[in-house]
Amino acid sequence: AEIPQTVVSTQDNLVKLHKRGRMLVSSYEALRFQKLDLFTVTLRQIGAYIARAQLKDAVDVLLNGDGNDNALTPTSLSAKPTYTDIVKLWGDLAPYELNTMLASTVTMQDLLNIDEFKDATAGLNFQGTGKLVTPLGANLLHIPSLKDKTIIGLDKNCALEMVQAGDVITDYDKLIDRQLERATISTIAGFAKIFTGAAKAASYTA
Repeated sequence: AEIPQTVVSTQDNLVKLHKRGRMLVSSYEALRFQKLDLFTVTLRQIGAYIARAQLKDAVDVLLNGDGNDNALTPTSLSAKPTYTDIVKLWGDLAPYELNTMLASTVTMQDLLNIDEFKDATAGLNFQGTGKLVTPLGANLLHIPSLKDKTIIGLDKNCALEMVQAGDVITDYDKLIDRQLERATISTIAGFAKIFTGAAKAASYTA
């Protein structure tokens, strides 16, 4: 008999890339009279800002799709999520593995108040390592930019692809006439779904 095929083809719409970046401007005096290497510390914060912006892009693609008719349709819950709802999310994701869960600040508070999430062993792990864990073993990630009262469960190995146009670009220059030092950091990246079934969502209004 013929062996079943899986066809990998191009999508109707290409990946939309976003350029994210920021410029840091500082006077010579501000750099000279600081005891800390303020320039380096601030550049790291700019890098963290770019990472948060890209995370927001990734969540947007997970929920709304990448332009190829693959948006998520969240399962509606009648009340705050329970352990049964999380188990159902795990089951709906099969044959993929539920290894990552995304939640906003409000949703995270609701999840962490579920009795099973307050299990003593889980609490010891959080206190000892700082890692939030769920009863199903998935990594629970706090995403402030995610819409409140929405939970996304996904298989991080199969759900999303990050497409980059080159590496992170860092440029430095000096304005001698004003004695300013400037640095810019920018990156161009976008996200596309790999397998649409590798992510599921649930939402509630209570």
